[in-house]
Amino acid sequence: MTTGPARRGRPPVLTRDAIARAVLEVGFPALTFAAVRDLLGVGQTTLFRHARDRDELVRLALDYAIEQVDRPPLTGPWRGVLEAYALAAWHAWERYPGSATEAARGIVPYGVMRLNDDLCAMLLRHGFTAEHAVLATDIVFDLVTDNRRGVEHIDHVVADAGPGRDHLHQLWTDAPPPEPATHGATPAERADIHAAMREAITADPLDWFSRKLHIVLDGIEHTLAPPPDPV
Repeated sequence: MTTGPARRGRPPVLTRDAIARAVLEVGFPALTFAAVRDLLGVGQTTLFRHARDRDELVRLALDYAIEQVDRPPLTGPWRGVLEAYALAAWHAWERYPGSATEAARGIVPYGVMRLNDDLCAMLLRHGFTAEHAVLATDIVFDLVTDNRRGVEHIDHVVADAGPGRDHLHQLWTDAPPPEPATHGATPAERADIHAAMREAITADPLDWFSRKLHIVLDGIEHTLAPPPDPV
């Protein structure tokens, strides 16, 4: 007795997490609807039910990436907590190349919104006003995203982002001297400045970010944080 072809079972249920993982596997620099659809083995209409455009694919993936971060405790001195979360976010963007560039376009994942609420609440409990708490977290995470986006661009993670790190280093090495009458810096000052700039361009990205972060936290401590309780 002959039998017909085996009947196919129901296709697997498509979840938001499955889509997010597929986006991260494709990678933000190569992200297209077609690439995600092909990786998941679903049709265009099926994928559209969960994400109406590329921005929504990005939001799902960024949200998933943030949720996978090991979150430091929200206890202890506020400055240490903010620093720990800034470094955790920096490493989260580092893990998924192109993510900071996407976040810098204004695609805010829901996980970031929830995380910001938790950090602001922590600052409120340390005596910050709501306005100062929001300002402090916004400054810190703007620094995180902008720094990682800059690294992605000068390291050619993002296509057509610019000439790259080597070009910048060479530019500050071989820049022709300006006309003395139109420039305020002396040759000796320029030599020191350009040497420091070359060092900054070639520095470890995390080390350079950490130095910036400490300056920002110093500013928050002296302008936004409540005065310390007298001993």
